[in-house]
Amino acid sequence: MKAWDFVVVGGGASGLAAAAELCEAGARALVLEARGRIGGRVWTRRPRGWPVPLELGAEFVHGRSPEAFAIAREAGLVVVRLPSEHRERRRGSFRDMGDVWRRFESLTKTMPSKGPDRSVAEFLASRRKLAPSDRRLLSSIVQGYDAAPLERASVQALSTAGEGPSDPDARAQYRILSGYDGVVRALADRVERAGGTIRPSTIVREIRWRAKQVEVRDDSGETFRARGAVVTLPVGVLKAPPGSRGSVAFDPEPSSIRGALAGVEMGDVVRFVLRFRESFWREALGATDDVAFVHASGAFQTLWTSAPADLPMLTLWAGGPPATRLREKGRSAILDAAVRQLGNLFETSTARVRRLLVAADSHDWTADPFSRGAYSYQAVGGADAPARLARPIRGTLFFAGEATFGDESGTVPGAIASGRRAARQAIRQR
Repeated sequence: MKAWDFVVVGGGASGLAAAAELCEAGARALVLEARGRIGGRVWTRRPRGWPVPLELGAEFVHGRSPEAFAIAREAGLVVVRLPSEHRERRRGSFRDMGDVWRRFESLTKTMPSKGPDRSVAEFLASRRKLAPSDRRLLSSIVQGYDAAPLERASVQALSTAGEGPSDPDARAQYRILSGYDGVVRALADRVERAGGTIRPSTIVREIRWRAKQVEVRDDSGETFRARGAVVTLPVGVLKAPPGSRGSVAFDPEPSSIRGALAGVEMGDVVRFVLRFRESFWREALGATDDVAFVHASGAFQTLWTSAPADLPMLTLWAGGPPATRLREKGRSAILDAAVRQLGNLFETSTARVRRLLVAADSHDWTADPFSRGAYSYQAVGGADAPARLARPIRGTLFFAGEATFGDESGTVPGAIASGRRAARQAIRQR
């Protein structure tokens, strides 16, 4: 057994960021990744003959993130700002929804940040005079954007009460046109340049530890010894039933982590990236180049175009309970539902939509044993769960990942920042 200073469990954005920070500080770090590829829930595909990459996992940069933009600059990646227009179909026509994120922020400012926590469903029930459009917006973002059931999502975690207004740049949405995998490659390059080792196709099954001593065992029985471990596994994996594929056993089990995990859940998402022969929706939407997102009723709550790129491609998205129900139907039935919804939404025949469809790409992150969900949300009573997850355990176990970074949970920048934070914690304990 080769001895390392630190073993990093998980080769997603968080694990790679942690390993880069550790190696550049002079530590010997080994990254173990269960999949045959690095990147975790960043998964970029590049179909032959298609001009832009497809994202089956993370796609957007929410706000002008210093972490993501710095990496993009250094790696020479192209980042584009999306048009800000959101539309919804009401009474037979598409209507501008205004500044969606400013409207959402005005609602979260009315949510209490102290006292007994409650669910978003309870909050909505108590706001009888809330305008139907605001009620729809709040429900749509909590279920669709946060992938959380209204009955489970924490009001305190969403609350922005007492905070100043956000900057317009913080509300803007960006896309890495070069592909999100460019961020992953840039982080991996830093690890390897600094002398670190990245080992894919290595499924960790057990982490045995005591103060300043760790043994990490994979499913082949190989053991890796270190003075500490940075664990960047998704919440779904950390909460997986013992012995199930992808699950990791801790010996001894850190009771503080189990307590914190009770306040965090993984949300379901169903996402299809559909490529067509032509953009049949342009006429219905009008100035398509100005429209990034369309909010709809039906199997999928949201869809978005490739804007500002002009391509015949739509991404259909369902999150939270609608996604959970949709997943039960199976891939073929989900695709049928997508085609029917597009036909109804844009007032064209289902046969025409099918005829124009070239390809449909998707990945079921909930069924994936190495993610067991799309990304995390904080449940009622769990507003402080990310901070509790981020606390080092006896200077030996350090936890990172998007679920441990409350302000930016569910995002790649949050994952990167959490990995760097865990690495700094580990370095201080050396």
